[in-house]
Amino acid sequence: MTNSKKLSILEGQVIGPESMVVDDEAIYVSVNDAKVLKIVDGKVRATAVYSKNPIFPPNMTRFEAEAICGRPLGIRKLVEGTKKFVLVDAYLGVFIIDFSDELRPKSTQILDASKPIDGFRPNFLNDLDVISEDELIITHSSIRHDCRHFFNLVLEHQGDGRILHLKISTGTVKVLAKNLYFPNGIQLTPDKKSAIFAECSMARIKKLDLETGKIDIFCENLPGLPDNIRGTPRGTFWVGLAATRSKNYPSLLDRLGNWPGVRQFFVDIVPAAHWMKILVFSKHPHSIIVELDSNGKIIRSLHDVTGKHVSDVSQVTEHNGFLYLGSFADTYIAKVEL
Repeated sequence: MTNSKKLSILEGQVIGPESMVVDDEAIYVSVNDAKVLKIVDGKVRATAVYSKNPIFPPNMTRFEAEAICGRPLGIRKLVEGTKKFVLVDAYLGVFIIDFSDELRPKSTQILDASKPIDGFRPNFLNDLDVISEDELIITHSSIRHDCRHFFNLVLEHQGDGRILHLKISTGTVKVLAKNLYFPNGIQLTPDKKSAIFAECSMARIKKLDLETGKIDIFCENLPGLPDNIRGTPRGTFWVGLAATRSKNYPSLLDRLGNWPGVRQFFVDIVPAAHWMKILVFSKHPHSIIVELDSNGKIIRSLHDVTGKHVSDVSQVTEHNGFLYLGSFADTYIAKVEL
């Protein structure tokens, strides 16, 4: 990425642009303050507010308020050729967002995260993909921790994540897979017979056969912790990486991997609200995105070896010869020419 031309969109004006859909007209992006923005020519054209409590209470910290107001994560277009999208909020559930009327974008909740699924509340929903207009596949990162406590989940390293299937017309939800290690990004294969999904804390991606339920390794020992996965027109996959890892600069999880007692000690004594600041200062300033072929082989990687232009990458979206990069840690959308 340091050798590519990089532009910043809305620099300093968006907080944590996690996930986005890019088409010929606009960028639709989920941001940290419980909103979805429609951006046209570098300016916010419309804002969708889906939360019942969209304003962060002044007497609460952002950490405290997030679970009440919501944190939007994965977003996809529900129906091609329309302005209808499906959005996962980590705390609140799944919503249909309709930008047909820019002055009054509409939202409809189709999954309520307060209701248990097979005995567990979906309290950390993360990403999704669209099987059909009536079917979605969704990652549920943990049955024990919510989004604010993501690093407790990483340090404890227990396989308690799930993949869910939602039928919109009936509201029926079933569990397709469980006992997963921090599943976050998910992407259907071009034939929609399988889905590849990231196990973030294992630095790997697995493949789920939707017909048989069989799960295989798709790609492992990645040079960072994978987040969202998005397809390309070539049938390949872009993967955003956080917390890059190498022999010379292992991630914090790699360094503590053989010391479960030490990891639990940190979970017990460090308040969850402080982990993001700790990680910012402890991580090696190097960001990476990778492109995988249909067999899970890395065929291309782009790097910012200083971490100054692009930090941890949540998602890479390719459109018309450009890559649009979102990050939970940045305050802009990066646009990189391929």
